[in-house]
Amino acid sequence: MTSHASRLKEALAGGQAKDKGPVVADGVLTVTPDSPEAGWGPSVLDTVSADSSFLEDDGGKQPNQLFGKFTWKIDNFSEISNHGTKRELRSSQFNVGECKWYILVYPQGCDVCNHLSLFLCVADYDKLLPGWSHFAQFTIAVVNKDPKKSKYSDTLHRFCKKEHDWGWKKFMELSKVLDGFTVADTLVIKAQVQVILDRPNRPFRCLDSQYRRELVRVYLTNVESICRRFCEEKRQRLSWLRDESGCFRSWWLGLHPERQKQLSREKGEAILKGIVKQFFNEKEVTSTLVMDALFCGCRQLEKLGRDKVGVLEGCQLTAVRLGHQCRPVRWL
Repeated sequence: MTSHASRLKEALAGGQAKDKGPVVADGVLTVTPDSPEAGWGPSVLDTVSADSSFLEDDGGKQPNQLFGKFTWKIDNFSEISNHGTKRELRSSQFNVGECKWYILVYPQGCDVCNHLSLFLCVADYDKLLPGWSHFAQFTIAVVNKDPKKSKYSDTLHRFCKKEHDWGWKKFMELSKVLDGFTVADTLVIKAQVQVILDRPNRPFRCLDSQYRRELVRVYLTNVESICRRFCEEKRQRLSWLRDESGCFRSWWLGLHPERQKQLSREKGEAILKGIVKQFFNEKEVTSTLVMDALFCGCRQLEKLGRDKVGVLEGCQLTAVRLGHQCRPVRWL
């Protein structure tokens, strides 16, 4: 015998209890094949040496192993949306980053009217262990018969047992969906999902190479603005050193050599952690592009240090010149 609370839940869910067998998927979900991109060769972010003493743990999965692209086709969409035969539609489950996901669509909107709502969801979230989480960036598109008019949205989210779905309640107006976004009454939805193994204490790889290229086309100006603003802020902070270089040089040269050595050394862990804190924001989709570039830059600097300076007792060496003296700065 079901309790009053159970009967109430069934009534609110349209009389269908969640425990009556597995949910039947709607439409057809397929893996989207990679498309060849003319004029795009391997970038420096993809060809940078994988040999590093401090940036990545050995044996860690690469972004291309944590990425998936899928196409979901829903037939008879106008009948579903106009007559409300189903409140929600869900795709078949798919695997990305050792986790099962599915796409959830509300043809008449979720808590809104006359909008298409779209979400990426973790499957079987109720079976997840406490403390489970996956950080992911994903792009969902509703495909128009004119590809240039397709509707795309990108976001980042840290999925967990409590927040196991994420997306857009107002992805687009329903009237627009039925005007050019259905061919032979079939709605096509494409999803790209990138699971990210983020690290708070050092730069890390984020994106599959082809997915990164697609995001660069959209967000390159934003990334350039972030880097330009950072450089300008640092330039202003260091302007006093340029204007008062004589005083600073006198102060520096008046210090004991041991004190100079202390001030010119910094542990690599502190530097790298500061880089991540400065540039990685879990709510900004551009953060992954910036982090990929910083990861590549750190790798290049490490390689340059090995080739030009060498390694002493496992520490990278570089030099800072003040006046006529050259002081080594050790990367511990």
